[in-house]
Amino acid sequence: MFKTFLKVSILLGVAAYLVFALTTFNRTEEVHACQGLNIVVNDEQGTNFINENEVRELLVNKKVFPEGKAIKDIDLAQLESLLVVSPYIDKALCYATADDKVTIQVTPRIPVMHVLNASGEDFYIDNCGGTMPRGHHVIDLIVMTGHVKRSTAGALYTPLALTLSRDSFWNSRVQEVYVTETGDIELTPSVGNHTIILGDTSKLEDKLSRMKTFYTEGLDKAGWNKYKTISLKYDDQVICTRRN
Repeated sequence: MFKTFLKVSILLGVAAYLVFALTTFNRTEEVHACQGLNIVVNDEQGTNFINENEVRELLVNKKVFPEGKAIKDIDLAQLESLLVVSPYIDKALCYATADDKVTIQVTPRIPVMHVLNASGEDFYIDNCGGTMPRGHHVIDLIVMTGHVKRSTAGALYTPLALTLSRDSFWNSRVQEVYVTETGDIELTPSVGNHTIILGDTSKLEDKLSRMKTFYTEGLDKAGWNKYKTISLKYDDQVICTRRN
C-alpha cells in the first residue's frame, strides 16, 4: 500500500513538473519575443538621405521586420546585409538589447558632388568613391556637368569633389565643374567672368594652390574680368588668355 502511494505521488510530482516546465517554457518564449525596435540614424552631416521611417519601410518590404518575432529567430547579420543594399546607407549595425528590443544603427552615405551629365543622368558622387541616385533628395552641392560617365565618375572625380567640398575657400568660389569631350576639367567660379582649366585631377592640391595664390596676388590687382581662361594644366605655370 505504501509503495503504491509512493508511486502515485512520484507520478503526480512528475506530471506537475512537466506542466510547470511547459508553462514556464511558453512564457519564456513569449518574454523573449522582440518587444520593439530602436532605430538610430547617425546623420552627422545632416543630409536627411535616410530616416527612421525609411529604415522601417525597407525592413517591411524585405519581409524581415523583427518586431513580434522571437529574438532567437531574428538574423541580425541578415538585417545588416539587407540594409546596406540601400543606395543611401553606408553602414548598418543591429543588435538585441536586454529589454528584448532590437537596436538598428545606420550611417548614411555622404554626397559630395551633384552630377547632371550630358546623357541626362542625375546622381551624386559620394565621399567613398561611389555614386548614388538623387531620388527625391535635394542637397546644395557643387554641380558637375558635361561628359561624365556614371560608371567612372566616382573613381575619376571623388578626389576633386572631396577637395572642393571640404575646402571652405573653394567651396564658396566654385559654382560649377564642367568636363569637356576630351576629359579636361573646367571650373566656373562664382566670382569673375573666367574659366579655370584644371586638365585632370593629377597634382590637384598643387594646381589649386597656384590658383589660390593667383587669385589673391594677381586678379585682385589685374581685375576679375580681365582674362577669359586661366589654365593650370602644366606644372608650375598659370597660363592666362586675355579677352579680346
